[in-house]
Amino acid sequence: MHEWIKERENRLREFFELSPETELIEPGRAAAFDVPARVSDHLAQFNMEWHIIPSEAAVHIDTDDYRARLYPMLKRELKRPDYQRTSSYKAIMSGHQRHQGQILAIEKTPKPRYLPGNRQQYGTPYGHEAAADPFLNYITRTNKMGGTRYAHYYASIREFVTFVTNDWKARGLMPRGYRLTICPPVVFNLIGTIFHPEWSETESLEIGFYRDEHGNAKCYSVGSNALGDFSYIHEVETNSDWALLGFRTALVPE
Repeated sequence: MHEWIKERENRLREFFELSPETELIEPGRAAAFDVPARVSDHLAQFNMEWHIIPSEAAVHIDTDDYRARLYPMLKRELKRPDYQRTSSYKAIMSGHQRHQGQILAIEKTPKPRYLPGNRQQYGTPYGHEAAADPFLNYITRTNKMGGTRYAHYYASIREFVTFVTNDWKARGLMPRGYRLTICPPVVFNLIGTIFHPEWSETESLEIGFYRDEHGNAKCYSVGSNALGDFSYIHEVETNSDWALLGFRTALVPE
């Protein structure tokens, strides 16, 4: 097994207080995971970092214990006591279930603070240096509204991820069986909380998507309420809400 998988598993078991014998993903899946060196070097240039997402059998997210550990500052709306029945909540649960027991690559590029005029760039906390964003060339080619990760809309995001996926596949730089997408909300919370608390050092929010039971995309803004916290998650319903949302990428199984 890859050493990094053991290291990630140990961190996850420690965080969730699981026994050393708890299997987080199928042993065969971990043993079969293989990415050629050329592809790994390419992904490193885009700050892609591999992580395992614990299986549903190991870690169930629809529990009070999970919410206390991962969403300690989340305040439920008292007027919505039946929130678990909403299509938004169901989309989150079923969306994350598809990623459980899988190996995903999550982009770890630092996100910047908000700056006036949609000028901030990913790659540094203050966001002044455009060249620090490894996806800058792809963004400028697919976003008609500017060359940053902000002020996007659904069509521009879809064009961006499709363009990158097709380009990497054509050049033999996409891991077999994977595609690029936007980092899913629950994955963002999980990886940020345990492995990248520095993402909480800037208050900017990011986009995440899941599909509902009808196959429609549901957009969520995700982020932090305090240092070391990743509790903020809110469904976004109008295009005007997208202006101040950035995004980070992920590689997920097709």
